Amino acid sequence: MNIYKVRRIIDWIRAQGKLPVDVYGQVLSVDELMGWFRLTECLTPGERLYMRQELAAMVEAELAFDELRLSELLP
Repeated sequence: MNIYKVRRIIDWIRAQGKLPVDVYGQVLSVDELMGWFRLTECLTPGERLYMRQELAAMVEAELAFDELRLSELLP
């Protein structure tokens, strides 16, 4: 596994801002994000597993942030 490649991709995804959403405004699932960013095509099996874990954590963090914002704790 090339951790430098994976970290660079993660940094690039984070630089995009919010994660992509579906037509209902829901953040895409990890499987959908893997396809959206075409990660299945360019990563080895070990890198895909690591990326899936990272994307799951990013989705969880974004959902938690959205909940805080909805509860008016954040502007």
